[in-house]
Amino acid sequence: MTNLKIGQKGFTLLELLVAMSILTVGLLGLATMMSSGIGSDRFAHVIAVEGSVGSLVMEEITSRDGDDPIFDSTVAGVTYDLDPASAATTRVVNNRTYTATYSVTPNNPVTGVATVSVSITSGGRTITLNAFKSTI
Repeated sequence: MTNLKIGQKGFTLLELLVAMSILTVGLLGLATMMSSGIGSDRFAHVIAVEGSVGSLVMEEITSRDGDDPIFDSTVAGVTYDLDPASAATTRVVNNRTYTATYSVTPNNPVTGVATVSVSITSGGRTITLNAFKSTI
């Protein structure tokens, strides 16, 4: 019923099925990798915002003069006002709420130097930045 010619070239259905299966596995792997990359990008963005907010608070506190009253006595866990234009002390960036607290320990580690710690909290994560401020 079928005529087979010698030297006839082409793919069989089995070869085509194997090739399509390999292509499908490759495309599924690519889709998984892209999904993972998008999730990692979002997490990296959250970390970058936390670091930026923390740096903003740290720079504001450490830019004060060394004789500022904030460096005279120990304060711990004071809420920093991230939104001075309103009554809220939080800042919302991309539907995530960020809060900041700071602590100041005067004459630590040596006399004339204050230790400043800033903690940024968002979505159950907390990062802490530490700095030293000369008070002399």
